[in-house]
Amino acid sequence: MPASALAAPDRAQISIERGHTSGVQTKRRVLMCAPTYFDIEYSINPWMHLERPPDDAQAARGWDQLYQAYKDLDFDVGLIGAVNHLPDLVFTANGGLAIDGRLMLSRFLYKERQGETPIFKEWFEEAGYRDIYMPEHEFEGEGDALLCGRTLLAGHGFRSSLESHKELHDYFDLEVVSLKLVDPRYYHVDTCLSVLDDETIMFYPAAFDAASQEKLRSIVPHVIEANDADAEAFGLNAYSDGHNVMLSDRASGLMGILRSRGFNPVGINIAEFQKAGGGVKCLTLELR
Repeated sequence: MPASALAAPDRAQISIERGHTSGVQTKRRVLMCAPTYFDIEYSINPWMHLERPPDDAQAARGWDQLYQAYKDLDFDVGLIGAVNHLPDLVFTANGGLAIDGRLMLSRFLYKERQGETPIFKEWFEEAGYRDIYMPEHEFEGEGDALLCGRTLLAGHGFRSSLESHKELHDYFDLEVVSLKLVDPRYYHVDTCLSVLDDETIMFYPAAFDAASQEKLRSIVPHVIEANDADAEAFGLNAYSDGHNVMLSDRASGLMGILRSRGFNPVGINIAEFQKAGGGVKCLTLELR
């Protein structure tokens, strides 16, 4: 475990299953940041309240639980150093989008998070990335761009701009499906939509406008629709390796559905991170 961890992981709910993917598999690599300086220092989304700070020990236990789940799956887990007074740096998914060795950095909407971008840029440069692009328009990384097969499901409406979707298309040479978010509680697309495998997603319809709902139902072969309770538990802010799905341990309805569809749900305690509007996926940036 990283030296910065504050508490031992709770292993009670970790039940990893191996060997369910077929074909030649590439070892997954993700980027995380220990919650050393995680706190509520400002309010930039409806979940954040200065009078409701996170419990440090509980946050550390939840983060360690997720970290250990990835290690149990034999992921290569990179760590970016925490920085005082950048409390949301723990949400590495917002740092950029990395595909095929190329990185599109984030241009954060709020000044409170803009100091994170040079930290991420430095980490990626030290990791050997040479093809790095800074977008002209607001774009908040993998928080608003989820890869499904060779298509990017890209959110706009609150943080990332619609104009950034053309930049995504031009830079990565991928199809981009634009999805409009309409509920401020689900301000990034990864708070209300999760890619389970190349043909399966789960999402919360009410977070999207009607046209975006129909796009998702029409272009993805298999769709799981979450109810209000599981969405509000941040069950859709999840990360899947194609079989094991790490998600909020309070999303009991989704867990049952996932089991019935042949997935293995792994409950993670993300309650303290939800106080800042984050969960499993926010804590995870995939490095493809």
